[in-house]
Formats: sequence, C-alpha cells, structure tokens
Amino acid sequence: MLLIAGCTTTSPPAETETTNPVAEQPVPKNSTSEESDDDDAGFVEICVNKKTHLRINYRPCDDARPGAAWYFFSLDARVTATGSKAKHGSFKQPRGDSYRAPAKGGSGSDAMIADVDDRVKVCVRKATRIRFANIRCDDGEKGYGWYYIRIDGTVPAMGKKADDGSFREPYAEAYNARSKGGDAAKAAIGYEDPDAPEPDDAESDEEEYCTTTINNECVATNECTETVNGVCTKTDDGYLGTPSRKCRNVWARKHWTRRC
Repeated sequence: MLLIAGCTTTSPPAETETTNPVAEQPVPKNSTSEESDDDDAGFVEICVNKKTHLRINYRPCDDARPGAAWYFFSLDARVTATGSKAKHGSFKQPRGDSYRAPAKGGSGSDAMIADVDDRVKVCVRKATRIRFANIRCDDGEKGYGWYYIRIDGTVPAMGKKADDGSFREPYAEAYNARSKGGDAAKAAIGYEDPDAPEPDDAESDEEEYCTTTINNECVATNECTETVNGVCTKTDDGYLGTPSRKCRNVWARKHWTRRC
C-alpha cells in the first residue's frame, strides 16, 4: 500500500519545451507556378559558330548549315553583338515565344525583334533545299523538312532550290504553296493580302469599263443591259448613242491592271 501510494503521489518531471530550429525558419514559398511563368516568358535567339561560340548572322542557322547553331538568352540578359563571343546563354532552347536580336545586340526591349509575318512553306531536301512534293514532309520522310519563306519573298517551283527562308517553324501562319511557285503572296494557297485596298480605296467596281471590243472599238461595257448585233444599245443609265470606250485602273490579283 505504501509502495502504491508512493507511486501515485510522485509527479513526473515537467516536460521542457524544446525549440525546433527548422520550424522557426520561414517556409519557402511554392514558386513552381512563378518559375513556370518565367520559363514560358520567352527568349532571344542568335546564331553562333558552334566551335568558337562567336555570333554570326542568322542565315547559316536558318539554312541549317553544318557548324552553325542556335544560342539562346533569357529576355533580361544582355545579348551578344555579331562578331563577339556569346556567353551566359544556352544551346538548349527554353520555352515561350522566340525573338531575334539586331546585329549590335543589347538588352531588354532593345534586343527583342518579334517576327510575326506570315510564311509560305515548301518541302525540301534538307541537304540541298531542292523542293519536292509535300507528301515527303507530311510523312516525315528522313532527309526532308519544311522550309518557311516570308510572304513577301519568292517560292521556288518543284525541283528548284529554295532560298531566303528558314527551317525554323514560325509563330505566324504558314501556308502551303502552289507547285509552280513564284511570288510568295500569290503562291500561298488560301492567303488573302491584308494590305490590299478596300473597295472604297480603289476605284469603284460600278464605274463603267469596256468588256467587249470589235476591231479595237468598244461595243459593250460592264453597265450594258442590251445589245443589238454585238453593239451595246442600252445601259442602266439609259441609251448609248454611239459605242463607248473607257479605261480605268483596277486592283485585281494584288496588282493594278488597266482595263478598257
């Protein structure tokens, strides 16, 4: 009984509160989303000699020539000028939008050139840039790739060499091209020139112009509603006393054309 009472009356030593040094340190914020946003912000790309890291013009990289390589900078970095050695960048392409830089380099907005012009794409043999049928690129045939030409450039015909384009996939729209090639804006299938004048900017299509001639004399116009023996005798505005001839400039197929 004494032993039991002694055990029951003995109080345990008071617990000493210990500090957790780790718990007192500020918990780092989860920056995954913020870092992801930064990673997707974009980058500036330049072309360098892969062996020397000297910056060169863009053409060797656009044409995927041996010895040339793309080199990437973050948007807040100072971009190397042409002829200087590239540093503090990477050969690994980041995520985000791509920008190019002027030859003088720079930093921030001074080194960011956005290229958003539309392109026309042709399938070429990578080694020669000779144009082949699109099916080779559509099927991913080895040794062939899409070559993108600016909408203000020139598209080669089948069997001809493509120039002044790039193997780099653009961020803008890329159109398939007609097999005969020619002016890129005309060769692009489904392309509509946004700079073509609106109907109000050009001369009105309602203006009279000649549609039929006999012996170099106009015998019918676009306003003719009635003819006799091939000669226009009535128009929307009334009767014609004599055959008329009128010429005007018309915007057609992206060019001004003289119509009479």
